[in-house]
Amino acid sequence: MYKVSIIIVLCAAFSACLFTACRSGLQSDENSLVQVGDEILSRQELADAMPEGLSRADSTDFADKYIRRWICDVLLYRMAQKNIPDIERIDALVEKYRRDLVIFEYRKRLVNERMTKSFDEQEMLDYYERNSEMFRLHEAILKGLFLKVPENTPNLGQLKKWYCSTNPDGVEKIEKYALKNAVIYDYFYDKWIPFEEIVNNIPYEFGDAESFLKTHHKLEFNKNGYWYLLNITEYRLPGEEMPYDFARAQIQEILTNSNRLNFDRELEENLYRDAEKSGDIKWLYKGEKSIEKESIK
Repeated sequence: MYKVSIIIVLCAAFSACLFTACRSGLQSDENSLVQVGDEILSRQELADAMPEGLSRADSTDFADKYIRRWICDVLLYRMAQKNIPDIERIDALVEKYRRDLVIFEYRKRLVNERMTKSFDEQEMLDYYERNSEMFRLHEAILKGLFLKVPENTPNLGQLKKWYCSTNPDGVEKIEKYALKNAVIYDYFYDKWIPFEEIVNNIPYEFGDAESFLKTHHKLEFNKNGYWYLLNITEYRLPGEEMPYDFARAQIQEILTNSNRLNFDRELEENLYRDAEKSGDIKWLYKGEKSIEKESIK
């Protein structure tokens, strides 16, 4: 609604220009703002280009600059067309780009419509086991639990006992406590998390990740009115093999891309074979399907 009201204001601002244009014999209508030769800038085009949330003054300023830029672009384009000697080459490049863009959009649509295969766990696990050397960690990862609580939080002593517990009863107590008192509660006993993701929430000098993880299975740290409690149950270091559940998303992407490449290749081969059978492909040079340099000079 705000943008519509701004456009109404702009329409009034340009009404004088439109009246002058009409008196000059230009082909204008209620949706037109300015015309240069056969090119017309519409109100809708200006509305689509205008950013949201501008004040009335800023909207008017944006419109003025946009229209002037549009006019200059049209004038420069007309001048360039008259003065560039190899405009045919540019037209060919534009056509090639258009063709590539249409093909790209068509391939994408086909992939979305026909590539619905999902990979079962065994298939992904088999790929992981066959290619384990591909999956090496570039960063430390860990499993565990992290809490950030105010230092005056009630029953802090009990919390320090519970947060290191991985049994269901202990976890349930932590969850109930965290809902009422924790600023941050991150439970990741069942999934791998990058070490840096946890470090970013704790104002502690961890130093080297490998040294810290090898010497700490938990951290209790107080600073600026908060306690930071970290319990580490498992970790992996950079250079080690990725656990399967951490590599799973990457494996799924690899298999999906592989299927996409196979689909593209089969699509091209089928189209080529069908075109040959129908006679759409006509070889217009001697030597059948091989081209000698001399034959195309």
